[in-house]
Amino acid sequence: MGLTKEEQDKCWEAFSAFDKDGSGFIDANELKIVLEMMGQKTTEEEIYRMIAEADAENTGRITYAQFVAVIAEQKKNQSSSNEEDTLDAFVALGGEPNGDGSIDAERLIRIIKEEFEMTIDIEKLINDIDEDGSGKIEYDEFRQLLSSSD
Repeated sequence: MGLTKEEQDKCWEAFSAFDKDGSGFIDANELKIVLEMMGQKTTEEEIYRMIAEADAENTGRITYAQFVAVIAEQKKNQSSSNEEDTLDAFVALGGEPNGDGSIDAERLIRIIKEEFEMTIDIEKLINDIDEDGSGKIEYDEFRQLLSSSD
């Protein structure tokens, strides 16, 4: 999964802000700050792992190209984690682990309103995504529902 032009521009801005001497490198401490600035929370262990994976020469620093590779990998991992979380939620609500099956729309509405006390207009969201009007939410519809409520 690559980065969009906008994401690449943000990477350049962030990288440049911390490459004060214009050397073309940032170190682990700077990488942590840059990632936080870009909205990515990482542990120190993750930072050092990222540097180790990107820094083939073991200098303890990374170039802009290596930085972009780190960000792209983070984005891929985040996307994969989000997909796993979505599937886990689908299964918890009655779907199958392979994405087959469906969950009852009325049950989902009840859970969202009563258990989570959410104030979103869940009925409208479900009506918008339940294209066949079956009252059953298939996995693709469930994914769409979660992405539309962000």
